[in-house]
Amino acid sequence: MERQSTAPLINENGAVIVFVLLIMTVLMIVGVTSMSTSSIEVQVATHDARHKMAFYQADGGTEFASEVLEQNICCPAGFPSATVGSIDVSTPTLWMNTSSSVASDTNRDLYYPAAYAAGEPHTNVRVGGVTTLAAGGAIQMAAGYEGKGKGAPSGGAHIIYDIYSEHLGRFNSKAMVLLQWRHVIGMEGSCLY
Repeated sequence: MERQSTAPLINENGAVIVFVLLIMTVLMIVGVTSMSTSSIEVQVATHDARHKMAFYQADGGTEFASEVLEQNICCPAGFPSATVGSIDVSTPTLWMNTSSSVASDTNRDLYYPAAYAAGEPHTNVRVGGVTTLAAGGAIQMAAGYEGKGKGAPSGGAHIIYDIYSEHLGRFNSKAMVLLQWRHVIGMEGSCLY
């Protein structure tokens, strides 16, 4: 009969398993972190796209408003109908507004689409303008002993309009754009409405 040794066994097979488990744990942590980061980046990109869409819609609202404003100036009595195409005009003589403020659902001169349901995307526009004299191109004359120049004729007049456009989009996206529009008095066309 043989005797068994009481010395401790030197067996390194278990060390490989521990090393593999540590590597797997590290890889799992890196994978979970990567998935979390990717998810956050997708959310950020989605929010960015929504807000850019709202901005471009609001910017487009200023383009619509400038054209509607020019058409409205051509009709001094205002539009006979409250709807011009797909735009609902709340103020038929909006060209006469002398002041403007930020557009909203409760403070607007026009909005589109005309038949939107509550909570759906839409654009509100507010318009107001002030008449100013344009700079003249005349020769300067002396104005007495002060030596200050004084213009003879003026260069005409124009109305500077402030056009505020607010777009309320999906998922609470919102954008506001302010555009200054200049209309030269005397350049009106004929009323199409």
